[in-house]
Amino acid sequence: MPTESSPSVSTSSVIYINLWAQGGMKHYSEALVHALAPGCRLFYIRNYESDQPVEGLRVHLDPMRPRHLGDLWRIARTILQLRPRAVHLNSELPVLLPLFPLFALFNSVITLHDAVPHEGESLAKRMFMRLHLLLIFLFIRKVIVHSPVIREQLPPWLRGKAHVLPLINFNLWGRNRQSPPKDGPFTALFFGRLLPYKGLDYLLAAFRLLDPAKFSLLIAGEGDLPPEVFQTPNIRVIQRFIADEELPMVFNQAHVAALPYVAASQSGVAFLAFAFERPVISTRVGALAEVITDDVNGFLVEPRSPEQLAAALERLAEPATFTRLVENVRRQNVSADEEIRAKLTELYAT
Repeated sequence: MPTESSPSVSTSSVIYINLWAQGGMKHYSEALVHALAPGCRLFYIRNYESDQPVEGLRVHLDPMRPRHLGDLWRIARTILQLRPRAVHLNSELPVLLPLFPLFALFNSVITLHDAVPHEGESLAKRMFMRLHLLLIFLFIRKVIVHSPVIREQLPPWLRGKAHVLPLINFNLWGRNRQSPPKDGPFTALFFGRLLPYKGLDYLLAAFRLLDPAKFSLLIAGEGDLPPEVFQTPNIRVIQRFIADEELPMVFNQAHVAALPYVAASQSGVAFLAFAFERPVISTRVGALAEVITDDVNGFLVEPRSPEQLAAALERLAEPATFTRLVENVRRQNVSADEEIRAKLTELYAT
């Protein structure tokens, strides 16, 4: 458990900050701290419980809303006390913008998971992303992205600060994985928020091409769904936010994760699927083709093609193919922590 006492880590430490208390950003941050902890003196600032064995500070800041602003002083005081060799922020944290001038005094690093807004984002979100990138250029020394594709999407004036590093594995979250069901239909999982850019409509169209006795779809996430989904016998729905402790319950029911996205930079869902030793069927958008290798740890199809999604599911459901891809996923799960730890440590030191 991270200790909550006065910070005692020396100036060789790294401060890592994440204020997204649930979902993919928490999954990413916990996995990254887990990977860094054995070889890096880390101080972990977050607004949720964590069982990572590092010192830390628990705050109550909401990343989007001006609440508990006294915690900004606690964070600033901690940074000034520790004088760390690096301060690493995870993703966009609007409430921390007042601290950006302070971050400029240190070897400051930020991870950007997206360089451009997702399809359907509000005008306010698009405007904030532009402002945020400008403030990063002015005050943050280094930017981490997890794909050359994302780096090229950055404004030209920011690319010089960008470092392309591998995305951390999520094996931490797959500790309670089980083999998929041996009886019943072959089950695909669509996981996460139900947003237009994720292409669920094309996956639903693909299932209309498949034998309902042999294939089923599990949709798990919060958002709106068309009424006919609830009337389709081979589709099951968990229409709410999935808490961390429920991840095994969801992923252990499935044979494969489906990412029929029409636009994306990357997806933590793929890494969660790999942690549970599930192959992934994905469209060739953004950096997903850098994560899913066709016919190795999953299958790649063109976006907006129900026919290709259906064909990939039928092919993956073949026992020999499924067994081979699961074994490939299992082999790739041999920890990549050492690689990311070495590259991040080098980035923090320079």
